[in-house]
Amino acid sequence: MHTEEKRVVCCGCSQQCGIVVHLNDGRITNISGDKEHPSSQGFICIKGAEAAELHYSPARVHWPLKRAGQRGEDRWQRIEWDQALDEIAGKVRELSGQYGPETVAMTFGTFHGADWGLGERFLNLFDSPNSVGQDKICLGPITIAEALTYGFGPTAYSYPVPGTTKCIAIWGMRPSASAPLLWSQMVAARRAGAKLIVIDPLRTLEARQADLWLQLKPGSDCALALGWLNVIIGEELYDREFVKRNTIGFEDLAARAAQYNPSRVSEITGVPEHLIVESARMFAREAPALMSDGNGLCQIGRSSVQGARALASVVAITGNIDRPGANRMGGPPSKIIANGEAIAAGALSAEQRNKRLGAERFPVLGKAYGMLDEAMARAWYGQRNLLSWTVSAHEASLWDAIITRKPYPVTALFVQQHNPLGASANAKAVGEALRSSNLELLVVHDLFKSPTAQMADYILPASHWLEKPFFSTVYAYLGFAGDYAAANHAAIPAEFEHRNDYELWRDLSRRLGGAEHWPNTAEEFWDRFLSPAGLNFEDLAQQHRPWFGTPAARAESERIFGTPSGKIELKSRVLEAAGIDPLPEHEPTELFRRFSREYPMVLTTGGRMIEGFHEHSQQMPAFRKKYPHPIAQINPQTAARLGIAENDWVRIETPIGEVTQRARLTEILGPDVVQADRWWYPELSGAAPVFYRFWETNINVCTNNDPADCDPIMGAWPLRAMPCRIARAHQQASAVADDDRVAPQS
Repeated sequence: MHTEEKRVVCCGCSQQCGIVVHLNDGRITNISGDKEHPSSQGFICIKGAEAAELHYSPARVHWPLKRAGQRGEDRWQRIEWDQALDEIAGKVRELSGQYGPETVAMTFGTFHGADWGLGERFLNLFDSPNSVGQDKICLGPITIAEALTYGFGPTAYSYPVPGTTKCIAIWGMRPSASAPLLWSQMVAARRAGAKLIVIDPLRTLEARQADLWLQLKPGSDCALALGWLNVIIGEELYDREFVKRNTIGFEDLAARAAQYNPSRVSEITGVPEHLIVESARMFAREAPALMSDGNGLCQIGRSSVQGARALASVVAITGNIDRPGANRMGGPPSKIIANGEAIAAGALSAEQRNKRLGAERFPVLGKAYGMLDEAMARAWYGQRNLLSWTVSAHEASLWDAIITRKPYPVTALFVQQHNPLGASANAKAVGEALRSSNLELLVVHDLFKSPTAQMADYILPASHWLEKPFFSTVYAYLGFAGDYAAANHAAIPAEFEHRNDYELWRDLSRRLGGAEHWPNTAEEFWDRFLSPAGLNFEDLAQQHRPWFGTPAARAESERIFGTPSGKIELKSRVLEAAGIDPLPEHEPTELFRRFSREYPMVLTTGGRMIEGFHEHSQQMPAFRKKYPHPIAQINPQTAARLGIAENDWVRIETPIGEVTQRARLTEILGPDVVQADRWWYPELSGAAPVFYRFWETNINVCTNNDPADCDPIMGAWPLRAMPCRIARAHQQASAVADDDRVAPQS
């Protein structure tokens, strides 16, 4: 027996910890933490430790499949890759010739390896503006808010410095589950004396350890942040010299904040007045302070960007930007190729860029981004398209364009390691689009059959991250920390007919006339990124640790910020030019205005568990053992009033739809809040009408993607704040009993 150990980077989530993969005769037998890795230092979570179980799952798709029946029937013909790609390329050529390149779109999930997002490069070179990422609900609103304010972002994942950082505010984030390396540093800072403030509707682990926990009503974040500004400005707790030297718009911000006194904010948020005042004072006085805001803020809909703008203003006026121990302003690499250049954002013509779905309604997706991009370039080495990943096409607008053919027909869709019929808001609209005869080509590239894959014309077998080479400039091709890079070869060769993202787009491009843009291997492709720094993939992979080059630095002549004024813009000139309120303002969603009486509770969805990371959690045996059913967390007082007992099936209803989940009674959330899982059952048949029981249990049947409820700046939709009502349900009527299980579909 030949044994071997390979040091690689885990891609089970975005933390990218160092791990050691142990092999016997080429088969993975164990995965352990790499004690020599400079960041993770031996840490490993269950996603990394159990990754081989996901890789070797009997439910994996191993060969290209072509639909042999109607969409949703789960009838497939096994074909070869060359046949699949020839047919797909032929259909793409036919449809783009008829409707223009914008008829081809792609939607992809979050981080699943170093080649995550490279389909956007393919579309840019193809001249289609319709790449759809998850930026609207995954750090994009915070990044755009900070860029509008500071001229770059994000700073939200800055690490505290134990002994230096005096206060940490965790806002809408659960780092113990989503960013354990960050959390461990926060714990170290706490032990060194730092105060901890947690803002979250749920009493999380972080909240239980906090000095102050503010249990706000889901969706009211912007009002609470403005309440902090009211206290900090009104009590003159801000850094006068920093504000005078580095900001514009302070007087306007002060006037807006004056409208949000603690009494009014308490009514909106449900947070007691004394906690609003005490927490604002603590953050302002205990300097340097660090603000860590997360996806809980990104997923509240209309106030997502403005809420993050308000928090960026708190950080700015307290002088906690670019200060040791506080929020660190990163920046792009100066030598390594990353960001927009990596995905060929400049290749997309201006005419086509203006056709991006959602750009007419959400200005930062269109012309307003150009103004911001130009300002950032002045501060950051003249680089353009630095944050192009945050301005992908709007997903809800994609489904609408398929269904209505307006503003133009979208007839071909690639879905890569993503399950929009499960992950995306308003599942009914998603399902209608995927079933529509207007969609003439649907290609899914993934590890497993998902509800979305059951609708596809072709399912292509994707490589798991253990089968892929790894390259990162902090977060795959996104560079946020100057000249930094890490790389490793794949832990194991790709098995069966699995192919990685890079290989798919390379081979399609070769069939469509773009071969020169795609070297033969991903390693050669990444050599192009590294060559300006005098590096290559092989040397970087051999050193088994990241390379650190020149730290990011803004233009040295004046130390300008990447905004139109060159200052921190508390009042945004980009938003003002776009006809949008240039100051933060709390705004509830339209659904709350219309339906709060009929639906008196508030639904919040998702929330990170360390055992899972989005798409493929349900297929992890360790995850399924711990979470065999979808859980709706309910306060015991509410449950008693409605006659709901622990583990009862509960009907959750919003103005959009209803599902059933199992009740877990807990006091970690208030009596008027329900927290529900996203869910589907991979053990069940994917064929209609069973369809993994998706329509009966997945909470996105109940969420909304109406543009009227989306953030007006970039289109973020609400997943964490919906009016709802609940009632006890009969299990046999609409839920999944244990004896309903069937064998996984092969």
